[in-house]
Amino acid sequence: MSRESLARATNSKNLEMESGVTHDVDRLAAAASGHTLGGLLLRLREGGQDRWLRRIVLILTNRVRDKHKLTRSIAERCAIAALEEFISPHCRVCNGARVMMIEKVKIVCDGCGGTGLQRFSNASRRESIGTYGSRIESAMSDCHGHMSAALSAYTSHADERLE
Repeated sequence: MSRESLARATNSKNLEMESGVTHDVDRLAAAASGHTLGGLLLRLREGGQDRWLRRIVLILTNRVRDKHKLTRSIAERCAIAALEEFISPHCRVCNGARVMMIEKVKIVCDGCGGTGLQRFSNASRRESIGTYGSRIESAMSDCHGHMSAALSAYTSHADERLE
């Protein structure tokens, strides 16, 4: 997290929370956090603190390996693929711009349908993991679910922790 964003967040009175958007309260909570999955994910995404990558992958790997009866290697590849999607959710065509202006013509991005977010297909996920099957798809879904739940729980209690 940059010093500027931390300073702005420290002086902010905005405790607004919105899904998919990081606000000042989220930045402060990430800076003040322990080593929970939600805090680590925010530190990684907002602060660019790559040193937490290995720990996040380990947490996700352990959570999906036994539940889906996967080898450690495949569970780890599922966790890495889910984490890559989390880190870089923006459309690769428009880079998250949603709409492109060419001269005076407004063009909605075909790659994302104007959402600004990358659409990840099961085929592309299988390719990045190197294998396929319903267990892999379920493991990927669980990885995303764990990250989403961790972030949601973390940010919903951020204002309480900061008081």
